[in-house]
Amino acid sequence: MAALLSVVIPAFNEEENILNTAKTVLAIADRESIPCELIFVSDGSTDHTFQRIEEAAGQDSRIRGIEFSRNFGKEAAMLAGLATGTGSCFVVMDCDLQHPPETIVKMYRLWQQGYEIVEGVKNSRGEESGLYRKMTDLFYGTLSKLTGFDMRNTSDFKLIDRTVAQVLLSMPERKTFFRALTFWTGFKSCSVSYNVAERTAGT
Repeated sequence: MAALLSVVIPAFNEEENILNTAKTVLAIADRESIPCELIFVSDGSTDHTFQRIEEAAGQDSRIRGIEFSRNFGKEAAMLAGLATGTGSCFVVMDCDLQHPPETIVKMYRLWQQGYEIVEGVKNSRGEESGLYRKMTDLFYGTLSKLTGFDMRNTSDFKLIDRTVAQVLLSMPERKTFFRALTFWTGFKSCSVSYNVAERTAGT
């Protein structure tokens, strides 16, 4: 039997997306015979995000939820999901389906081949303003020069092995930069490209 995949999904005011995202990801996993669980983390949402998570969990036992007492930020939400998941590997993805869930299949197959980190690299960034794009290029271009890792067009959308997750969780730092840390760990890695989709709902 294939190994369990934990999909960690941070969510801040995503009440309109929870049920559809859960249904979409699980349908793809079922089609591809990938056993998985979904870990939604409501990061201090002020709408009905956690209620929708509870509703989804009531419909499918593979779905679990975490609710923060306030907004601690996406980094904290991702780490909480990694600490809670029981899978042999983890995928972190956004709740709005801008990270195309079909790409999870490619990531999982590469993990089965022995890669411990599979980075999601953007072919396009969707509908970003020109100013935002320029600032992002400047930031990641500078960061790439300082670290020696090419982080242009990288994202939080990635798969990591449980061993990698345990290393990240063992770090004493509480203010982390998840997408950079996976480069730093030095595990066997590769990348897959994807196109950023439009949000299914919300802003």
